[in-house]
Amino acid sequence: MYGTLDILVNNAGIMDNFEPAGDIEDDNWERIFAINTTSVMRATRKALPIFLEKQQGVIVNIASAGGLAGARAGAAYTASKHAVVGFTKNTGFMYALKGIRCNAIAPGGVETNIGTTMTNINKFGIGRTEPGMAVNPRMGKPEEIAKLALFLALDESSFVNGAVITADAGWTAY
Repeated sequence: MYGTLDILVNNAGIMDNFEPAGDIEDDNWERIFAINTTSVMRATRKALPIFLEKQQGVIVNIASAGGLAGARAGAAYTASKHAVVGFTKNTGFMYALKGIRCNAIAPGGVETNIGTTMTNINKFGIGRTEPGMAVNPRMGKPEEIAKLALFLALDESSFVNGAVITADAGWTAY
């Protein structure tokens, strides 16, 4: 349909500074959760009345490989993306009988400007995560993630709901 909201893609996100739990400052934690997690909930909450009225709609959340594992970033980013995974599964289940699907994509490293959101990289944290970064087969292109989001928005994926699809060239398969 045109002239209404049919698809919501929650794609905002920032990195932390690879800070482990002992080094997180409250303001950084709250900022990361506000952008990576709370924004997903708020945009979804705004879209749901429209989708419920039509009894159809698609939500695609951009989570992260960091939302499936423990050491792809610092503690705040990791926790925020784990929350997006849980929110996706809950939303997919809750609204399944209302014609609304909610899925997430968990990309690995993608060639975007997200790295510019880091200001003071934690030496201990990056030192612990770097060995895992070395097994990343390659960086993804934004277009590759966009094509997966498009598939999740199409009727061809109508049986996919509450799922988290990894798109990382096999990085998390290691």
